[in-house]
Amino acid sequence: MKKTSAILWQDAQHQVLFEILDMIAEPNAGKDVLRHLHDYSEQHFALEERYMIALDYPMTASHIKAHDRFRQEISSLLELGEADPAFRAAVSTFLTEWLKRHVLGIDKDLEAFILAADLK
Repeated sequence: MKKTSAILWQDAQHQVLFEILDMIAEPNAGKDVLRHLHDYSEQHFALEERYMIALDYPMTASHIKAHDRFRQEISSLLELGEADPAFRAAVSTFLTEWLKRHVLGIDKDLEAFILAADLK
């Protein structure tokens, strides 16, 4: 894998997550959008976690704990059922802010670690 490849897959997946979060705030968004967010974030987190484990990333436990918090939020929202547009907009904003902090924080640390690793 080329050095830029690690950045490309991670950045591309983050962009899709932000797009799904934008869809949650749309007036006609239903529970299917939350399921899509759940499924896609699970795929993304699983890939990052495989990299962390394969590369023996020193912050694996705390990074997975952060992923688990996001997973719990999505699971809780799925249990609620259909929500009104104002609530969905608030959820979208909350999760978008969480994801921004995650991507610009611990994901950047992981990205740097992956780029510096011999095995990519």
